[in-house]
Amino acid sequence: MNYRTFTVGSLIPGKIAPVPKSPDIVESPLFEKERPKEPYTAIKEVSTPKKIIVVQSENKFEISPAKGKLLDIALNQGMPIKYKCQKGTCGQCMVQVLQGPGLSKPNEQEHKKLGNELNNGYRLACQTVIL
Repeated sequence: MNYRTFTVGSLIPGKIAPVPKSPDIVESPLFEKERPKEPYTAIKEVSTPKKIIVVQSENKFEISPAKGKLLDIALNQGMPIKYKCQKGTCGQCMVQVLQGPGLSKPNEQEHKKLGNELNNGYRLACQTVIL
């Protein structure tokens, strides 16, 4: 690209101003050439932790997974889950788990208190650990 320096004398019709050639001036295009478009790729799915969904006496709660006891995490997130002893003996915190990725296996206390109800998805929130 030619760079011209205009002076009062160079604006006279018919007179062509000289184009300086300087090593400091590097010719570069105003706009870069458009790159060829890359082939379309599918958007990658970002794995987000699934919510833990539990039901207690017809109230449905969606709990965001975090490490700790299910009851503690639910209470910290403002879920009004009923509880009493927090030892697994009263059964007040019994919930039915509809969706629960990453929960611990039922412990001995849950087996004693719930028995066959474990097969129906029931757990004691105070004894269930989110891994």
